[in-house]
Amino acid sequence: MKSGSLGCARQWALFRRSCLAPLMPLLLSACAVKDSHLAELAQSRLVGISEVALESCIGAPDEHASVGNTDVLTYYASSTNNINWTVPIVGGLAVNNGGYCHATFQVVGGRVVRALYSGEKDAPLAPDAFCAPIVRTCLANIDSIQRATAVPGDTAGLPANANR
Repeated sequence: MKSGSLGCARQWALFRRSCLAPLMPLLLSACAVKDSHLAELAQSRLVGISEVALESCIGAPDEHASVGNTDVLTYYASSTNNINWTVPIVGGLAVNNGGYCHATFQVVGGRVVRALYSGEKDAPLAPDAFCAPIVRTCLANIDSIQRATAVPGDTAGLPANANR
């Protein structure tokens, strides 16, 4: 009788794995879509913060160039996602997905005026998803960063949607 219940447990485990395996790409793409939205939001919400605030929340840039009164700060991120499934009878299935992002911030007069992304930055159905790790911490703290770096009486340096 024990062997029969063990057989049912194994069959149930195999059934769960074989049913969930096809859903894994969908579940993973949901995470990528969330990252895509985060990266898109950063392109507008980080405009107006000071260069010091940007470096405080992202870190020192991987590259820094100056042209006239414009500073160009570039940050790099890369990601490799490997998923391997073994399905009974069918065999194995592997999905390899990865990319990299160069997030470039233009700074004029000490404030971010533009954020641009380049590289192999798009996950399936999720543009700019590989850029999210660069800006995640800044966006999580954007309201406090904007309040701390605001110049009294100066609203020109902050985006219209900044919470004060």
